[in-house]
Amino acid sequence: MNYSKAIRIARALADIPQRELAKRVSIDASLVSMLESGKRKPSLDTLEKIAAALGIPFHLFTLLASEPGDVSGADPESVQRLGAGLGRLLLGGEEDDVRGSRGGRKAPDSERKSARRYAQDSKRKAG
Repeated sequence: MNYSKAIRIARALADIPQRELAKRVSIDASLVSMLESGKRKPSLDTLEKIAAALGIPFHLFTLLASEPGDVSGADPESVQRLGAGLGRLLLGGEEDDVRGSRGGRKAPDSERKSARRYAQDSKRKAG
């Protein structure tokens, strides 16, 4: 997982400076800079706060951070559904489009658990 890339892309799409993101997440601006440059690894809690501050559902934020090898064992249908939601989000689609036909505020538990599992596995591999 490349969360540095995901943070940079999502922040650019939200058109907010590092200082504003830091303020929204209640962290120091220098930490945002270090996270984006890959000098520091974010905790799962920090990643969830960043995704929320940028208005991106966590499961889509995780998909944005994914590298090809990260999703090789995932259910193809889930990856396709997540990819479609991420595409709509990145292209400025309506929020309801991002959630899909479910209309709920969060992704299903299975998708959230999958995103968390990928994040935790990535941290273990990197650590």
